[in-house]
Amino acid sequence: MFRKLTVAFAVILLGVTVTAAAAAIASSYYGKAIAAAQSCPEFIKKRQTLMKKSGEEAKIGTAMIKGERPFDAAKVEEIYAAFANDAKQMPTLFPDCSKTGAKTTAAPAIWERMDDFKAAIAKFADDIKAAQDNTKDLDALKANFQTIGKNCSNCHQTFRIKTS
Repeated sequence: MFRKLTVAFAVILLGVTVTAAAAAIASSYYGKAIAAAQSCPEFIKKRQTLMKKSGEEAKIGTAMIKGERPFDAAKVEEIYAAFANDAKQMPTLFPDCSKTGAKTTAAPAIWERMDDFKAAIAKFADDIKAAQDNTKDLDALKANFQTIGKNCSNCHQTFRIKTS
C-alpha cells in the first residue's frame, strides 16, 4: 500500500513539475513574442528618424553642390557620418514584426529579398567609405554625392512603397 501511495505521489508531483515547466516555457515564449510585438513600432520609428536625418544632411550637401552654401569639409564629414550611421543600423531595423504599422513605407520586397536589401545597404556603405576617404573639395563632393544618390534612389525604388 505504501508503495502505491509513493508511486501515486510521484506521478502527481511529476505532473505538477511538468505543468509548471510547461507554463514557464509558454510564459517565456509568449512574453518574448508580446515584447517583440510591442517593440516593433520602435524599429519603424528608428529607421524613419535615421532616414529623416540623412535627408536633412543630403539637403545641406546638395546646397553646397548648387553653390547655395559654401563648401565646408567638416560639414561634409558630418553628412557622411550620418549616412554611414544609417548604413550601419539599417540592416538590423527590419524584423518581421515591423512590416506594417507606424506609417511605414518599407516595401514587402525587403523581407522577400532580404539578401538583396542587405547587399544594397552594403554597397551604400562601401560608397560612403570611399567618399569619406576622398572628398577633399567641391568637385569630389559632386562626384561622390552622385554615386551615393544613385544608391539611395535605387534602394528607394526597389524597397520603398511610393506614397503620393
